[in-house]
Amino acid sequence: MLQKLIKTIKNPIKALRFISLYLYHKFRKKRGVLLFIGMEPGGVFSLMHFGYEKCYGFEAYPERFEKLQKKYQNNPSIQLFNAAAANYDGEITFNISSNNDGASSSIGNFKKEWEQEYKGEKIEMIRSITVPCINLYNFCKKQNIEFIDEYVSDIQGMDLEVLKTLKPMIDKKQIGRITCEVAKDEKGNVYKDLPDNSETGFSKLLYTNYKLIAKGWGVLKDNTFDKIPEDAWEMDCRWILKN
Repeated sequence: MLQKLIKTIKNPIKALRFISLYLYHKFRKKRGVLLFIGMEPGGVFSLMHFGYEKCYGFEAYPERFEKLQKKYQNNPSIQLFNAAAANYDGEITFNISSNNDGASSSIGNFKKEWEQEYKGEKIEMIRSITVPCINLYNFCKKQNIEFIDEYVSDIQGMDLEVLKTLKPMIDKKQIGRITCEVAKDEKGNVYKDLPDNSETGFSKLLYTNYKLIAKGWGVLKDNTFDKIPEDAWEMDCRWILKN
């Protein structure tokens, strides 16, 4: 699995980070809970899950979820949910994007200002489906999760709104590490009909108990702030509990 993934990465520094992340989680003693929202079959979750006693994963896109379910069906430490994270429990409209196996699918719709191409084709929403949605704080209470060791989200414009549902746990210092996809302040949310997802918004939510320790894309390195291109709308950011 790791060799196949590394072959797709042309940047040697990024490849080294993937290898380091995999080795760290593969051979350390398992501990605590990983909560991962917005998954992909060959993504970062596949490198991290080894290091946790219990993993909860959420993926709204049914086709992706089926691949994940098949991949991890024999792993009792992983529990997967075909649902979108939102600020309530129920159902929600989920829009499927045209790019890279629906990589930019979201409950939102793209801003006109954010128009990009993937392999020569315009990225756009091509269909909408109805999927279950969950409030993560309600979920954690039902599962008796009192501490989340690692929280990771990549949910296309909804990262801040969903993280806000866990504010009671944030205020009580019940999450150890938080990694989210974040919009640049000057660019704003990629999705026109979704709420704030800016770095300033995250800072306001987290500044009391957490400190920012990394920025970049994909696999971050603690205490490293990668250069983000000026034309980029988004980046990944990581925070940890203050001492």
